[in-house]
Amino acid sequence: MSKLGLYFLLFFFQQIALSQSLFDKEGALIRSDSSKKEIYLCFTGHDFFEGFEEVLDVLAQNKVKGSFFLTGDFIRAHRELTREIAQQGHFVGAHSDKHLLYCDWSKKDSLLHSNAEIKKDIEDNLTELNALDIFPDYFMPPYEWHNQEVVEIAKELDQITVNFTPGTRSNADYTTPDMPNYLSSEAILNSIYEKEKDSGLHGFHLLIHPGTSPKRTDKLYHQLGDLIQELKRRGYSFQRL
Repeated sequence: MSKLGLYFLLFFFQQIALSQSLFDKEGALIRSDSSKKEIYLCFTGHDFFEGFEEVLDVLAQNKVKGSFFLTGDFIRAHRELTREIAQQGHFVGAHSDKHLLYCDWSKKDSLLHSNAEIKKDIEDNLTELNALDIFPDYFMPPYEWHNQEVVEIAKELDQITVNFTPGTRSNADYTTPDMPNYLSSEAILNSIYEKEKDSGLHGFHLLIHPGTSPKRTDKLYHQLGDLIQELKRRGYSFQRL
């Protein structure tokens, strides 16, 4: 088959996969191909980083590739770690430069920064990645919080906005005991297993934070190996973006 024919074949299969994917009402990709028993482990990094090496070791031991979304601040502080993540074959994408909250918590359609400021914040993050020869096409918004305008701004930079799949509480692993929404790792894992038993996790984006506040001693990433093994036992494979 010619290179052109191979390109169109890959494009054809990509379109099929996208047709089985789920986008939220703002236009962000929140679930990949739901026809396949595949899970996408997603990790974000900004100010805390204590669990990154442990997470990389667990992924390597289990022969799993993940998707890491890192801020510009994280990259500047941990260039070698960022290179290491990419060199191990994981996806590395943008997560904003300064981890700004782009839109209001209670009024999601209200931007807290101008379009130009948000665009520059993402551009600066991409600049840091490009300097390491990393050229991603997926972007996870800071705080995993976005609206349609943010998605459109990212699109102007050739970035597809991606986020975690609702339905489990994996993203709550940043919470600390002093917060009213605190969840233990056991409760988070139970939410994942219960969702899998109820309706499956096909194409799910499971978000885990490899770095969390010292106030949280119950780190979910310590359970990552057991989580991977249990989901493999249930017939799932793992993919990166």
